[in-house]
Amino acid sequence: MKIRIKAKAIAQYLSRVIKSCYGITSVPKSSLKDYASGLVGLYAYDEGVLVRIKDNVVYATVHVVVDPLSPIAAIVKNLRESLDYAFKKLLIKDYEVDVKIHVAKERA
Repeated sequence: MKIRIKAKAIAQYLSRVIKSCYGITSVPKSSLKDYASGLVGLYAYDEGVLVRIKDNVVYATVHVVVDPLSPIAAIVKNLRESLDYAFKKLLIKDYEVDVKIHVAKERA
């Protein structure tokens, strides 16, 4: 029996994961939605996360705003580890994962 996970469920879960990461102050809502509107195909969107599943590959684009006083390298490392763990927890074994992370500093 094969279990399928919908892109929307992955987007919602990843959105919760990134909001709990060290140094993430917020996730942009409107800019990612505008970005998604120009894409072709079926994409699932949740706050800060855009997900598409095609040919057994999960494509995830993550947009975050970080604390300007925190080291960005540490924040991205923590975020990457959290996302890797989240994908393992979702039991996505038959799929490849392609994650892109876009980082912006919060304006002081």
